[in-house]
Amino acid sequence: MNIITLKDIKPVPDIVHVYTPTLRESQTPLIIDNGSYQCRAGWACNDQPSLEFRNLIAKPRKDRNKKDGEVPVTPVVQIGNDIVNIEALRFQLRTQFDRNVVTHYHIQEQIFDYIFTHLGIDTDGQVPHPVVLTECFANPNSCRQLMSELLFECYDVPSVCYGLDSIFSVRQNQPNLDYALVISFGYHTTHIIPIVKGLPVPEKTRRINIGGFNILAFLHRILQLKYPVHVNSITLSRVEELLHDHCSIAYDYMDTLKNWASLEFYESNVRKIQLPFNQTGISAWLLTAEQRMEKKRELAKRLIELNAKRREEQQAEDQELLQRLLEIRELYREDKEEFDFALLEFQVKGIQELHKMIRKLTSKVERTKQRMTAQQEGTTSNTVEEKIPHPPVGLSVEDWVKQVKQQREALLDKRHTRRQRRQDLAKRHTAAAQERMRIISLLARKEKGTDDFGMRDEDWDIYKTISREGGDSDSEVENEKLVEFEEILRHHDPTFTIEEPQNSHSGTAEYHQLHLGVEIYRAPEILFQPSMIGSTEAGLAETIDFVLKLFPADEQLLLANNVFLTGSCAMYTGLKERLSRELLEMRPFQTPHKITLANNPTLDAWLGACGFTKDTEIFTKASVSKKEYDEFGGEYFKEHSAGNKYFPTPPAPIVELNDQ
Repeated sequence: MNIITLKDIKPVPDIVHVYTPTLRESQTPLIIDNGSYQCRAGWACNDQPSLEFRNLIAKPRKDRNKKDGEVPVTPVVQIGNDIVNIEALRFQLRTQFDRNVVTHYHIQEQIFDYIFTHLGIDTDGQVPHPVVLTECFANPNSCRQLMSELLFECYDVPSVCYGLDSIFSVRQNQPNLDYALVISFGYHTTHIIPIVKGLPVPEKTRRINIGGFNILAFLHRILQLKYPVHVNSITLSRVEELLHDHCSIAYDYMDTLKNWASLEFYESNVRKIQLPFNQTGISAWLLTAEQRMEKKRELAKRLIELNAKRREEQQAEDQELLQRLLEIRELYREDKEEFDFALLEFQVKGIQELHKMIRKLTSKVERTKQRMTAQQEGTTSNTVEEKIPHPPVGLSVEDWVKQVKQQREALLDKRHTRRQRRQDLAKRHTAAAQERMRIISLLARKEKGTDDFGMRDEDWDIYKTISREGGDSDSEVENEKLVEFEEILRHHDPTFTIEEPQNSHSGTAEYHQLHLGVEIYRAPEILFQPSMIGSTEAGLAETIDFVLKLFPADEQLLLANNVFLTGSCAMYTGLKERLSRELLEMRPFQTPHKITLANNPTLDAWLGACGFTKDTEIFTKASVSKKEYDEFGGEYFKEHSAGNKYFPTPPAPIVELNDQ
């Protein structure tokens, strides 16, 4: 099976687009699809949005090594695609949303600044273009009021039109629809919106608090629990890539689980994902004892060279300081005023302290020079030729080699037996583990008050017997002995080769792989079974059935014949087939139904908003102008076919206190 490599795609920072004279002189509407996952912004006259970025900002922590006067290398706030390494700033990420509702308007203001700046709008103190802005279904009046206040007061826009992304999407695909059941998959929520006679019905709309973020977090968690060794490598960005590229909806979840329980099915369908790993870092697992000792010697030599270099640098600094102090001492006889100024510069109190510093520095320089000279002589004398081991007196080379081979094999067998015992003790049903539990149970049978274990010398043998490590482990003496044996065989036995160490798989590429099996179906299944993550809400199929039963039978038939899917989660393979099976089960016998997927579930909302502005008369009637905002207040809102329905904010209750 092919190994799948992670792409780890980094976002490309957005360019600043040209604000052309045509756009400057016209009243071209500005379309902003303000989603809780991604924001798309551009001009209504274009076929694609000019900007598409994650709706996030990041404020990196201040570098403590830099002074306040220095200019930081990175900007104070990074927004959208400017966040190149999102994992490095994961804990500094902020969003303006609370679920799918905008509540943090200081962050929303920074997002607007980013949009208008990168679109090239350079007019003084205002954005002279009508704005079409998407909002969540049943957006609270207070949130819309603050958004209008931000756009009109801060950016002085001429007008604002609020609309629903899901309705814009369905009208982009079906311009003249009368009845439809729109299922809008968002990042934090999923909405089932019935459209009757061309208008959404908010009273019979239902929301499920499950979205793309919950699926992502669930998959991230189960992969980290499955591979606890690779917790740091399984990042949210990589899990998001796996979710988009490999996950799908099961047609029948229980049948899928049964299929994956088969070993043959698992081996033929599992997807192996290669995690990045450091090849140089894992080579230490494959080194022999001789190679490890050689590596230690190289590290010690490198450390000696590094210390010598530092000593030379410190010696040069000390000599320079000593020369400077000697020059200051000469000034004592020549220029008294210059001498006092130099003492003040070096924070020396007088001539006595200056003489003391010179004596200390002179002795320090001499000691360092002697140490460096001795070290150089030692390194030249240590270059000894490699010694070739010879057999003991009275023993031939052949017999000596045979004896060393036997000793080496006995040492390796002893080490292998010890490691095998440790593995057996870790397992529950092995003979070693059962014998250990038997001895422990015998010790535990003693009556209360007679616990004298450890008082006798024989108890130490029992302790070593039941010890997890077997009372023995690999020691440095054994390693040195093994190196000595291998050195003898390497010189006197031409057929000798060192075998690769067993069970060293922890450093190989296979060890850094994720095997995606049933997880590719388990994570998206929470849309239909929220109880898998502890949610008490109904699943998608049950909610669709509940919404349909709120209408008469004839309208149920019309709604079921036009089930429209939009949003990024609608792109999961198998979703359409799964919903078709669920509708077939819940609908009356031989009742038809039809499910339609948006042409572009992620972009159709922005394109639908562009199409909405083409009819100038309808767009003007649906927009709130600056004059109307000043006259009626920020809560003023115009209803239209692609927007929310207006519900007046109830007045605050007046509580009368009766005097008693």
